[in-house]
Amino acid sequence: MITFDQRFARLLLEICRYTYAASFNSAVNAVDKQAALNWINQAGAPDAIVMLNDDRNPSTSVACVVAYPDKNIVSYMGTKTEFSTPNEAIESMDDWAQNVEALLVPFKLTAEQLGLDQPVKNSLGGLVHKGFLEELSAVQAKVVQELLKHGGKSRPVYVTGHSQGGAEAALATRALLAGEFPVAATYTFAAPRSGDLSFANSIPATLPVHRIEFGDDIVPHVPSTLISKNVRAIVEGLLKIPLLPEHVKKLLNFLGHTTEKTSFVGVGRLCYGNHETKALRVDISVEQEAALFNSRLMGLVSNPKHWAEHHHLAGTTAEVSSGVKGNYTALVSEFPMVS
Repeated sequence: MITFDQRFARLLLEICRYTYAASFNSAVNAVDKQAALNWINQAGAPDAIVMLNDDRNPSTSVACVVAYPDKNIVSYMGTKTEFSTPNEAIESMDDWAQNVEALLVPFKLTAEQLGLDQPVKNSLGGLVHKGFLEELSAVQAKVVQELLKHGGKSRPVYVTGHSQGGAEAALATRALLAGEFPVAATYTFAAPRSGDLSFANSIPATLPVHRIEFGDDIVPHVPSTLISKNVRAIVEGLLKIPLLPEHVKKLLNFLGHTTEKTSFVGVGRLCYGNHETKALRVDISVEQEAALFNSRLMGLVSNPKHWAEHHHLAGTTAEVSSGVKGNYTALVSEFPMVS
């Protein structure tokens, strides 16, 4: 049964967009902020829209709680890690690759961060990315406090985020469940992998978690993920091609960098589309995702200029300026859903 709600996904995308624009809160972002706010209000006037950040580092750890009378929505903002160009994307990927061993840590939060009276002694499940966990930890106590002001643990909670915010949203889903908040669904956009298989499996399979990825966006493929022997053979074969561009070699080496010990996996069911098919495949099975990865790999190798362009939430600057719906906006508002 398909549980993906395309129009609701668009609302969550606009809340992610608002979270960015309100956080930067500059004249450049004013148009984005107002346009996103219009979408938010179309779903019914919220009781409150509250921006939250880490007092020590307010520009990187940011969340937004949108409280409607019948539900609460929590959005986590993406990092300022640079993915504007292929070279910047490669540099960011190199940073993650070099630290991947050290970045896997047990998933633990305080009682305050979970909204509980007593701390949880054990890990919440599996190993998770240390950097993403630190970003979540910086704002989660404030998120919990805000949720408790607006219906508390009796009101459904929806969780979302773009880029690093999507990785945080996956972690927050498990944290909110541990704190006994009624998480109804999670929608992540362009999320990098946030933990290992044990972590992913700690989230009940019955909970709708939709992992939305677009085209040749590079970010959903990092940190490096466990790839099949067949894909590994393809990677090794591609590396033997003469005169292969250096940035493509780096990409292939990065994707082949994983082991059983260091593998990260995606959380939830993949929902994927691109400009070629102009269709949104929803809730793809694990087997279907594995089969799709081969063609996605070839797309990444063939189109390095797309690595950064396809990561933008609402499309490229040119698309946004001309009123064209690009990337994730098109995916959840114009492309027909197929199973």
